[in-house]
Amino acid sequence: MNITRFVARFYEFLLLSAYMILSFLLMLSSESKIVEGLRLTGLVTIGSVQSVISSTGSYFKLEGKNRELRKENTQLSYEIFQLQDALLENLRLKELLQFKYEVDYDLIPAKVIGFSPQDFVSGLLLSTEDYTKIKEDAAVMTSDGLVGKIVSRAGKNAICQILMDPNSRVSARIQRSRDLGIILWDGGNLLKLDHIPNTITVYEGDVLTTSGYSKLFPPNIKIGVVIKIEKSEEKLFQSITVKPAVNFNQLEEVFILQAKDTDEPGT
Repeated sequence: MNITRFVARFYEFLLLSAYMILSFLLMLSSESKIVEGLRLTGLVTIGSVQSVISSTGSYFKLEGKNRELRKENTQLSYEIFQLQDALLENLRLKELLQFKYEVDYDLIPAKVIGFSPQDFVSGLLLSTEDYTKIKEDAAVMTSDGLVGKIVSRAGKNAICQILMDPNSRVSARIQRSRDLGIILWDGGNLLKLDHIPNTITVYEGDVLTTSGYSKLFPPNIKIGVVIKIEKSEEKLFQSITVKPAVNFNQLEEVFILQAKDTDEPGT
């Protein structure tokens, strides 16, 4: 990647150097066959260099375009989370014509460059060019769902506490029934939904979203899906296992949710 960036940056200088070397060789040679051979070789070489340069330029343009597409995809996914929840609410309240929706968050792209270097948190090390906009406790997500929250930042880097951290707590809602619980790490690769009484009916396949009761996480971001339910007469609460919506082993880029600035009083 460094070589590619070097060529893209200094391609005019490299191309000029190639022309000068070719011209020098032509001046030293007087035989027509050699001259013709050098010309053909020069054309092939210059053509190859220009092809690489053209491809390099296209790559960086595509990289930027892909980032914009990923941002748009995440924005649309967030809107879908909201609209799915609104649809369920409207089916219950029969007020479809009164529904209004507005996204109140900007999505700041950030690259995942490693794991958290600090022992007190299990998370990811992020890097972003828009670091001046980032605030601690900002939610982090992808188009699949919730990743975690920002717990510290320094310069262009920030640490994201993921849902798999032992200290992570997220207020969650069962999308179908609207019942509330707390999402915790189960100690492995899954999550668990806590504080759901045995009297509440929960089904495998139930979708869990952020409740919006916490100031840290906007409402209706997908957290995961219920995959196992266990009840015991000796316990007041159910044991509910949840599969995260996000694959934490494949994260390369995430988006940090930053509340949009507003001039309205009291906000």
